[in-house]
Amino acid sequence: MTVMDTIRARHSVRDYLNRPVEGEDFAALEGAVADAGVAGGLNVQLVRDNPEVFKLFLARYGVIKGARTSIVFVARDGEQDEAIGYWGERIVLIAQELGLNTCWQAMSARKKSKAEVPEGEDVRIVIAVGYGKTRGKPRKTKPLEVLCTFEGTGPMPAWFETAMEAAQLAPTGMNSQKFHITLRADGRTVTAEAPEGGLNAINLGIVKRHFELAADETGADWAWE
Repeated sequence: MTVMDTIRARHSVRDYLNRPVEGEDFAALEGAVADAGVAGGLNVQLVRDNPEVFKLFLARYGVIKGARTSIVFVARDGEQDEAIGYWGERIVLIAQELGLNTCWQAMSARKKSKAEVPEGEDVRIVIAVGYGKTRGKPRKTKPLEVLCTFEGTGPMPAWFETAMEAAQLAPTGMNSQKFHITLRADGRTVTAEAPEGGLNAINLGIVKRHFELAADETGADWAWE
C-alpha cells in the first residue's frame, strides 16, 4: 500500500466497537508513540481502557463513542502544537495501516484522562483509536486552487498536485482547512502557513506531514522554505 493509498483510505471515525486495542496492534502503536515522543520531543502517551476521556457533559457535536484506547499529548498551552500535529498524524497513519480507526479530538474530558500530567502542563489534544463500527466516509474539502498557489508559469507540477491532494485530505479541526501552501517559482521551494490561534498550528503540522509524505513518495526534488 502506498502512502497515498493510506491517506485516501483514512477517515475520521467517531463510533467504535467496545473492543480494546491489544496484542500486536497495541505493541505497534506503542512503538509509533515512543518514536514520536523521541523524534518530536513530545510527551505523548498511549492510554489503555480510558473511555471516560471522551464523555463530555452536554456535548452534542463530535462525540466519540465506544473508544477505549487513546493517544494523549501533554504540553504547555500551544508551545508544541505544530510538532503535535506533525508527529501525531504519523501515528494516525500507522494506525490506519494496522487496520485501526482514529479521530483527532480537541474536545475531551481532560480531567478524566489517565495520562500522567506534570504540574504546569495539561492534556492538549487526544486521538481516539480502535476498531470502528464503520471505516468512516470522505468529507467535503476545499478546492486545490483555494488551498495552494504555484508562483511559476505553466501548469502546476504533477508532484506538487499529488502532494496537495494529500494535504487536502488531511484532517483539520471542524474541517476548517485554514492553511495555504505555496510552491515558489523555482518549482522546488515550498511554504506552508496557517493563521495564529486556536488549534491551527496542530492542523498545520498534520497538513505538512501529509504533504511531505506524498511529495517524497513521488521522488520530487523539493524542500521547505
